[in-house]
Order: sequence, then structure tokens, then C-alpha cells
Amino acid sequence: MNKNHPVYHSLVSRLESLKDQYRRHPCETSRYRLVRQEQLIAQWVQTSDFPS
Repeated sequence: MNKNHPVYHSLVSRLESLKDQYRRHPCETSRYRLVRQEQLIAQWVQTSDFPS
């Protein structure tokens, strides 16, 4: 996937937001959302392009 793609930017932005939320308020719900977002991104990009 092209890293300039708007969907990619949106997904990564949401991932960063969820990571921040989980750091501030660790709980099962925020962890689930974070993992789910990572899985969604994995569907869109190759493993080598996965954000760290």
C-alpha cells in the first residue's frame, strides 16, 4: 500500500490515538480497540509496512 493513501493515514492516526488512550487509561476495552485497529491495518498493508 502507498503510504500516502488517505485510508492508510486515517488508520494510522486512529491507531496512535488508541495507543495514547491505552497509555492514559489501560483497561480491557481500550486494549481491545487497540488490537482491533492493528488487525484492521494489517489487512490494508503488508507486514513490512506495518507502523511500529
